[in-house]
Amino acid sequence: MFVLYLIIGVLLAGLGGAFPGASNIAVISAAAKGRQRQGQQIAYGAGLGEISLAFLALSYSMFVADFLNMNPWVKVLFVGVFLTVGTLFLFKQQLPKRKKKSKTSSSFSTRLLQGYLLAAINPPVLLFWLVAVALVNNNYVELSAMLDLSSLVFFFFGVFLGKVGILMIYGSTGKRLASKETKKRSKICMHTLIGIALIGIAVVQALRLWLI
Repeated sequence: MFVLYLIIGVLLAGLGGAFPGASNIAVISAAAKGRQRQGQQIAYGAGLGEISLAFLALSYSMFVADFLNMNPWVKVLFVGVFLTVGTLFLFKQQLPKRKKKSKTSSSFSTRLLQGYLLAAINPPVLLFWLVAVALVNNNYVELSAMLDLSSLVFFFFGVFLGKVGILMIYGSTGKRLASKETKKRSKICMHTLIGIALIGIAVVQALRLWLI
């Protein structure tokens, strides 16, 4: 039974992480710049953030759903932020260049926190978890915070593995892009892809918000 919860965690986290999100983009960007280790550390933080979303879905599914339904401005804010950031990425190459100052590489804890926040502060993925938990509960096995500790540990470990695994796949895509393009062209390509992905996420969420 423990293995079943592990598999459920892997599958749900993998499915939720398959769609482009902020953590996916950060890992791709790091890999495209040749910073695979930094991308892995961001992925580990994102795995922990995904566990937080899964825990919220298990514990407060009704409360969170009611809060989002009663406060649509949260969804609007999410759409606005992603649309703005995506536009900035698209037009970044047209902005005047600044002299780069030497930067010290961020620490492991900083990248871990970055990955955690990118994954945890993600209303659409939280909604995915709320729906996924409800479907599993209604059709397959019990999935709630009332499970025994061992089952919860296996489930959350599966969530971590699923999220990190899908991000590693995204990271390998970024690495291949970097190897096929020159450094300059790769950077332009990645900024364009990131911008399009962010704007796409914003558009999809806007359609869900106002048309569904």
